[in-house]
Amino acid sequence: MERKFNEGGHYLDALRELEAIPEVESVEPVSGVCDLLVKVDAPIRVIFVANKIRAKKWVKSFHVLTVEYAEPTV
Repeated sequence: MERKFNEGGHYLDALRELEAIPEVESVEPVSGVCDLLVKVDAPIRVIFVANKIRAKKWVKSFHVLTVEYAEPTV
């Protein structure tokens, strides 16, 4: 199945655009409500990275999930 996010570009173009953002660590396709899972390591600048991604014309909805690391128990 070919996923088209906009008239001129394809799914792979969207992956490349996301991977070109320096703070993006990985982009993974997923099934369900979302098409992609983007892993970002930028705790202080996360809102700036989120705005870069949100500004893409092919982004229809967007969710930011935070991961809190647990302290190791001894």
